[in-house]
Amino acid sequence: MGSAPGSLRVNASLRGRRPLRRGRAVARKWLREHRRTRPVRPVRRVLTLALLAFASPSFAQTSRIALDVVAAADGDAGSEVTRKPTAWLELFGAVRLAEGLDLRVRPVVQRRSFDGEWRAHIYELALRYERPGALGWRVEAGQLSSPVGLSILENRPDRNPVVSPPSTLYLPIPRYENGTPATFLLAASYPLGAKVTVSGSRWDARAAVTDSSPIRGRPFFGDDKPPRMANYMIGGGFTPQIGLRFGGAVAYGPYAAESEVRNRSRGDRSASLIQVEGEWSFRYTRLAGEWLWTRRELAHMDARVEGGWIEATQTLSPRIFAAVRFDEQWTRWTMAPDLAERDEPYYRVESAVGFRMTPEITLRGSYMTRKGYVVGFWDDQFLASIVYARKIW
Repeated sequence: MGSAPGSLRVNASLRGRRPLRRGRAVARKWLREHRRTRPVRPVRRVLTLALLAFASPSFAQTSRIALDVVAAADGDAGSEVTRKPTAWLELFGAVRLAEGLDLRVRPVVQRRSFDGEWRAHIYELALRYERPGALGWRVEAGQLSSPVGLSILENRPDRNPVVSPPSTLYLPIPRYENGTPATFLLAASYPLGAKVTVSGSRWDARAAVTDSSPIRGRPFFGDDKPPRMANYMIGGGFTPQIGLRFGGAVAYGPYAAESEVRNRSRGDRSASLIQVEGEWSFRYTRLAGEWLWTRRELAHMDARVEGGWIEATQTLSPRIFAAVRFDEQWTRWTMAPDLAERDEPYYRVESAVGFRMTPEITLRGSYMTRKGYVVGFWDDQFLASIVYARKIW
């Protein structure tokens, strides 16, 4: 009776010792390999899942802390008007307290250009609550940035395409009446207040009340702070397509208390403001600008101050960009005793080239010419700056 080939091989292995030793060696090798891999395999799985979780966008979105830093310094040459080198150091932090609720803080230390004095500020110390959706809501309360103006969004060295900030924020308006406080076309103000913003897919609207006028502001530190005076503002914008937005705002309220002015015949002095803005980004180009009309109460008649700026930024390569900004202001007022109307213009043009050495460090060089207010002739100067900006968390 014949046997199957398989049975013959089994019988042969049973008859000889060498085939048996070979089978035992194979079994021992199999056991050694599985003893090594079985305990390690669950650990590998856990580590792999943990790494994927930390690297995923969902983990980044659930981070409860944000922190970044900006440091900058600049200098100039060629100007006939004394200008001190400036410096800027800023920290921004936010902590998620609850779902949609953040605590935001933004301390700034800067050296001013016209007197070289160091000043400390708190540009933001506020609570912000956001509820996204088809109709989004945002409520802010505390020390916050001015609800009016596009230039206030560029009041940071890494966001400013040229070296100097827009003149609307830091150029004092001529004193058109003795015994009144200094004002600006639109001050770089970060008042105490509350703001509500509502937005849809193509529009946004906001309303705010603050403790100071947008043409003057009220510093966080110092002994020369003006009295708190409620000012009211509303604004909004329309975005017809991605990259294109139009907006505007109006504001009204006192800018000087009766106790601050020499002539108290009109009590507290009020100011009104109308502002329009636009921004268009396409391909490697960005165009932006704003214009303001303001009216300020004086002892005899009102003063009118209007002006704004327009700028263009062009990205030439991943590391190089060019920008130009044109500023213009007009101040019109009447003075006693003849009550004749006077006007004073101001013009400024600045062209700049920037080079990104690293993702954190940017060098800028610019040529600026200006006329009016402080100088009655065209004053030329060259400026250079270095800006360091990094997101730490």
